[in-house]
Amino acid sequence: MARFKRLTVEEARTLSREQLLPRIEDEQKYWYRLMNRMEMRVGDDAAFRTFNEIMHIVIGPGLSVSDTLALLQDESRDRDHWTKPLGELGDL
Repeated sequence: MARFKRLTVEEARTLSREQLLPRIEDEQKYWYRLMNRMEMRVGDDAAFRTFNEIMHIVIGPGLSVSDTLALLQDESRDRDHWTKPLGELGDL
């Protein structure tokens, strides 16, 4: 199994939402495991904030409820939302 690697803003800009979702799930497990075991260290708060910023941009891009439902039902006219890197979309 590959070693876990934290997401950076620079890397997130080069990946699409499709590519980022599994990474976000893995990193979320990592952070909550640290918190539950009370193993957070000095300096982790900045990295955790960065992760949260990336996560909120990827999963909550400011779409209306109807836009979100359309995306979930695969009715979006703009498939770039899932397939283009966030940096190209200007979302991050």
